[in-house]
Amino acid sequence: MKAGSRRVLVAFALTATALAGVALLHSRSLAETARRDTTVEAPTVVTPGVRPHRVIAYYFHTTARCVSCRAIEANSREALESAFAKEIKDGRLLWKVVNVEVKGNEHFVKDYALYTKSLVLVNEVRGRPAEWKNLDKVWQLLQDKPKFLRYVQEATRGYLTERS
Repeated sequence: MKAGSRRVLVAFALTATALAGVALLHSRSLAETARRDTTVEAPTVVTPGVRPHRVIAYYFHTTARCVSCRAIEANSREALESAFAKEIKDGRLLWKVVNVEVKGNEHFVKDYALYTKSLVLVNEVRGRPAEWKNLDKVWQLLQDKPKFLRYVQEATRGYLTERS
């Protein structure tokens, strides 16, 4: 075998080994992320005494999450907690983070026509979803935090006040 061919084979073997190592680290990272995620089951049970109206703010994600996805979740939470502490405390507004890849949560993709990580407001009347809105501009506004916060807060305020 020629020296040039050996160098190519060695370079190929080193590259393949490095790629295998990266893939292993990535798969461990995804598994660790899945364990840390707060996944919320969301079946709603209608029972006597259920609040006549409440709004649920869902952040839907998958197991694989990028920096932008995590920023949308964090900014959404901040927007809600900073403007609606009273509504969260009294149960008129709920914040739920849901991994749609966890068994039992797959139905949300169809229920809310999800095609990517999404913030969805759900108007719930007597324990049942009555209407919903995907706040799809969160992706466009991600680089402008004040506008992002205002967008989420205005949409949420509309769902809370128009339907109270």
